[in-house]
Amino acid sequence: METPTASKTRESTPRTTAAPAVRADRVTPRAIILSLILAVINDYWIVQIEVVRYSFATYAAPFYNCIFTLLIVTTANLLVRRMNPRLALTRTELVTVYVMLSITSAVCSHNMMEILVSLMGYAFFFQSPENGWGKLFIDRVPKWLTVSDMESLKNFYYGNSTLYDPVNYTAWIVPVLSWSVFTAVLLFTMLCVNSILRKQWVESERLTFPVIMLPLEMTEETGSLFRNRYMWIGFAIAGTITFVAGLNYLYPSVPCLRIVRQNFGQYIVTPPWNAMGAIIVGFYFWAIAIAFMMPLELSFSCWFFYWLIKMELVASRSMGLHEMNIVGGSFDRTYPFLISQSYGAYLGFFVMSMWAGRHYLKRVFRTAFLGAQEEDESREALSYRSAILGLIGGLLFLGAFAYKMGMTIPVIIVFYVLYLVFAVTISRIRAELGFPTHDMHQMSPAYPITTAVGTENIDTQNLVGFSLFHWFNRNYASHPSPHQLESYKLSERVNNPARQMFVAVMIAGIFALPIGFLNLLHTYYQNGGATANMEMWALQFGSECWNRLGGWMKQPTPPSPLSMGFVGVGFGISTLLAWLRMRFFWFPFHPLAYALGPSWGISQLWMPIFIGSTAKFITLRFGGLKQYRKALPFFFGLILGEITIGSLWTIIGIVLGIPTYDFWPGKM
Repeated sequence: METPTASKTRESTPRTTAAPAVRADRVTPRAIILSLILAVINDYWIVQIEVVRYSFATYAAPFYNCIFTLLIVTTANLLVRRMNPRLALTRTELVTVYVMLSITSAVCSHNMMEILVSLMGYAFFFQSPENGWGKLFIDRVPKWLTVSDMESLKNFYYGNSTLYDPVNYTAWIVPVLSWSVFTAVLLFTMLCVNSILRKQWVESERLTFPVIMLPLEMTEETGSLFRNRYMWIGFAIAGTITFVAGLNYLYPSVPCLRIVRQNFGQYIVTPPWNAMGAIIVGFYFWAIAIAFMMPLELSFSCWFFYWLIKMELVASRSMGLHEMNIVGGSFDRTYPFLISQSYGAYLGFFVMSMWAGRHYLKRVFRTAFLGAQEEDESREALSYRSAILGLIGGLLFLGAFAYKMGMTIPVIIVFYVLYLVFAVTISRIRAELGFPTHDMHQMSPAYPITTAVGTENIDTQNLVGFSLFHWFNRNYASHPSPHQLESYKLSERVNNPARQMFVAVMIAGIFALPIGFLNLLHTYYQNGGATANMEMWALQFGSECWNRLGGWMKQPTPPSPLSMGFVGVGFGISTLLAWLRMRFFWFPFHPLAYALGPSWGISQLWMPIFIGSTAKFITLRFGGLKQYRKALPFFFGLILGEITIGSLWTIIGIVLGIPTYDFWPGKM
């Protein structure tokens, strides 16, 4: 069954080229080996720019480090193809490189492994009589998942040491192996979910996957993108402005156009208008281009709901409603309860997405277990029975892991169900709509559980479990699940069997944590996590995790029915918006934009989205689809120009050991 949303998406974001009729290439060992080598280099790069310095390569899709690396590999491959075509990588091999780099980068990211490494030893090293952690929970923290050896931790935080000293690495062996196995199973479980949903979303609804449009064009074997003059015009504009901005960073006397974020809200000081808070204005070229590829109704809805929320804040200040504070819960505690509404809206979006595919899911189940053969499984990565059993087996292992940590079975069940709900929701967001920054702060399963039940009614071991799982639930901007689903779409577009891409994705997932740990621990022991050689996040993640647990223990909170009530409000509004879109094809407001409205991503990107959506509207209004397709290479060039020159500035900074220009998001 095809939803009206999917139909609108297809019309507003057309394919740039028809699927080429080429031979069925395959994922090769050389592509996998090359990908793993590049993963080591990319993870080192990510650590340098996200932990040692200040940049968020993995905070928006597509990851700019992956696009830059794909550009280098693709350019080199075009030269090889001219000299010796038999040695050149095929399009499938190039796609494999991009996919595996995306998976490993997602795991070793600002929102996954960087958090994990930061929190693993923090509680033991920084416990003190003042914070009282020793009495509150230290003896409840599993030693097989954390590091408590003080000599190793001293070198970890003070630096001028090396990971390769047995005094340092011995304490990490068991925790690293434990978390590596856990993560591999977690990624496998999500991959089983995506394998079940692949056919419905990729083949039946034919969702457009805007984020992969550029990688597909870059890997085209004819190299047509790189011969398009409009692409080079876009590249030159974005690249020149980024280059000059980098010079201005080093030599302030050089004039430049400031396109990274600035807070104009600080100049609004008159009540009630100052209730709007920060108003971030940036002009990121890559985000303008992504907005040009997004469905028009979503891009319009995003900046519309952003300003609607700002007006809601002004209205609540005018009426004094902002003083309505509540006690308890872990969502927001003041009117208009934006985070609570956002959580409910995401749940509503998930329910409506699953409702649209309910008949397909029934056929999948009957095919898997009743021998009905209602769905053709020949093109799937796994048979439906294997995917469902793999999902169940993965959840049982993850549940046993959490049980070993001391969490209780009811809490474990609710936690993983909510986690998978958001994994599927994020995959759907990227597949249908292409929004690049689904950060979803405070959407961790820990928040609705503690809001609904209250921390006073949750035992210490469950709270410790929430803290140890904080690393893959703090923020979902770099969640691996949408990258997995996009790998299936890429595989379909290059005429490669999904089963082969499944193998490549799993290999990337298995090696992701060892590669990430190697790069992160090497950097920490060399630079020192508690020194000025590292950015704030080296300590910040561990601090916020364990201080939150200390707060839960010292000041237990009751349930918050009012906050959960606003979750219901968000759910109701989201489903109403979805119903109106299905009922009236002209209805312009997308339920997802309502959910995204309070997010960090919208606050940073509303201006580029406004510019991109306006450009798309004008192009379609006066030029039609023909002119829209003709304009796409120009916007691809904007992305490549900003990412290429911006990436080179970060590399120059790493090589020379100096701070350089950060094009995303940029310090304010």
